[in-house]
Amino acid sequence: MKQFNPEDYRIFECLTGSILYGTNTPESDEDFRGICVPPIEVLLDPFMNFEQKNSGFEEDDRTIYDLGKFMKLCADANPNIIEMLFVPEDKIIYNSETWQKIVDNKNLFLSKKAKYTFSGYGMSQLQKIKNHRQWFINPPKDKPHRKDFGLTDKPIVSGMNLENSLNMPMELFKEKYVDELKREREYRNEKKKWDNYVSWRDNRNPQRRVLEDKYGYDCKHASHLVRLMTEGKELLLDQAITFPLKNSEEIRAIKNGKYTYEEIINMAEAFDKEFEMWYDMSTLPKSPDKKGLKKLYLEIIKSYAE
Repeated sequence: MKQFNPEDYRIFECLTGSILYGTNTPESDEDFRGICVPPIEVLLDPFMNFEQKNSGFEEDDRTIYDLGKFMKLCADANPNIIEMLFVPEDKIIYNSETWQKIVDNKNLFLSKKAKYTFSGYGMSQLQKIKNHRQWFINPPKDKPHRKDFGLTDKPIVSGMNLENSLNMPMELFKEKYVDELKREREYRNEKKKWDNYVSWRDNRNPQRRVLEDKYGYDCKHASHLVRLMTEGKELLLDQAITFPLKNSEEIRAIKNGKYTYEEIINMAEAFDKEFEMWYDMSTLPKSPDKKGLKKLYLEIIKSYAE
C-alpha cells in the first residue's frame, strides 16, 4: 500500500472558524476541518494509529479526522467538532453519501453534555481574559533567576528525577531537602509565568494588540466566549446550531471592543448561571446514544471494507 494520505479518503470537509460563524473580516484566515474513513489496511495496522492530520499553511489551517476520532469527540459534545453536523451547504467543500448518513443520524450524538463542554470552553476563555488582564495592570518586571530563590545553578537532582520529585508530597523527603525542593518549585512556577508572559507580549497579532492595549483586555477571547455560549444555548434548547450565527454582528462588535472589561465579566457570569436553566429546559438526553453510534460506525466501516 502506498503512503496513506487522509485527504484521499475524505467523506466530508468544510470551512469552519469565523467564516462559518459569520464573524469574519477581510483579514480572516480560512480554516478547514474534514473527516476520512481510512482503508482497512490502515484500520487493522496496530502501528499506524491514525487519528488526525494537521496541516497549517500561511493562508489556511486544515485538520482531517479519522471517523472514529470524530465520532468520539462529537459524542463528547466537543464544541469545535459537534458544530460540523450543522454546517450549511455553502460552507461544505466536500460531501458524500456517508457523511449524509451521519448527518441523518445526528440525534445520536446530541446530549445535555453540551452544557458542560460549551460552558467549560467559554469559561476557559474568561480565564484567559482575566490572566491577560493582570499582565496589562501589573506586568512582570524581571525574569526570575535561580539565585533569587537561593538556588545554585545545578539542582540537587536533575532531569526527570527532579520533575518527579516536585510532583511528590514533600513529607516523603528528608528535612534537609524539603526547603530546597520547595524553592525549586517556586522558582519554576515563576519562570513558567514569566515565559508565558513573554510569549504573549512578543507574539501578539499586531491588529489584536491595538485593541487589547486600547480596551485593557483580549477582545477576541471575549468574542469566543459569547460565541460558545450562543452555540451551547441553541444546541440545548433547539437541538441545532444555526450558521452563520444569529448574533454574528454582535460577536464581531465584541471582537472590536464594544464592551468594557467589567461588562464582559458580568456577561460571562450571567451566561454561566443561565446554562443551568437551559440545561433544565433542554429535552436532550443526558448522554449520547453510544449503542446507536457504535452500530452506525460499524455499518460505515463494513461498507468501506467490502
